Amino acid sequence: MRENKRINFLIALILWILCAGMFAPMIFVLINSVKTFGEVVMEPLSLPAVWSLDNYAEVLDTSNYIKVFENTIYFAVLSGLIVLIFGSMAGYGLARMNSRVGKVTQLVFMMAMMLPFPVIMIPMANVASKMGITNNLTRISVLNAGFSCSLAVIMYSQSIRGIPRELDECAFLDGCSGYRFFFSIIFPLLKPITGTLAVLYFIRYWNDLMLPLVLISKKEYYTIPLSQLNFYNQFTQNRWNLLLASGVMAIIPVLILYVFAQRTIIEGIAAGAVKS
Repeated sequence: MRENKRINFLIALILWILCAGMFAPMIFVLINSVKTFGEVVMEPLSLPAVWSLDNYAEVLDTSNYIKVFENTIYFAVLSGLIVLIFGSMAGYGLARMNSRVGKVTQLVFMMAMMLPFPVIMIPMANVASKMGITNNLTRISVLNAGFSCSLAVIMYSQSIRGIPRELDECAFLDGCSGYRFFFSIIFPLLKPITGTLAVLYFIRYWNDLMLPLVLISKKEYYTIPLSQLNFYNQFTQNRWNLLLASGVMAIIPVLILYVFAQRTIIEGIAAGAVKS
């Protein structure tokens, strides 16, 4: 009995140490985001002499933050909706295919997940420029969804394999087929995995820097990660206090979303694990 208590205590201690290690950088960022530039450079580990929100106010003024925030919301939500709608439909088709074509298609999607973005960055930028996709958030969102939908297709496919085929046959006999059948019967059954993917993809698109950096050059279409580069310059002095303040402002919506959606994420992962 005592041995079990010691083991539980050690496990709890290790978990607390890991949590402290993960939260330490966040605390560092929070403290330095309310310092002046001199304090950040000279005394990064000390508490600020005066706690002030001037850095946040300057970020709002200099980076047109409200417009940038709207662009990021639009980019993340539109890309996510496209992935969820078409990814679920592709996942259903993939799950119901038992032929070699289905296996090869699944292999292709899995290979696409392993393909790093820098490999196709330059060719994609050239093609996107010739097609007029650059500096257009709607078109970039469509391109982004198509490039990153592999994970959603695979996860939807695994979840749909746990839904009996007899349900499809009964619906077809009752005259329910096509899109009506999928969105009225199949898609509601995928609520746990849909919630999980919605949160994961939103966080991914919210923090995406590489694709906007390649395809967006006009400031009126900047997203939050792209606007943060204004405070980081290779040839002049970096404005670390403003960069840290903008970083805190950028992660607040993601933290709020995660707090309210953590149960959905866990349920979706557990459901996918059981059905697969």
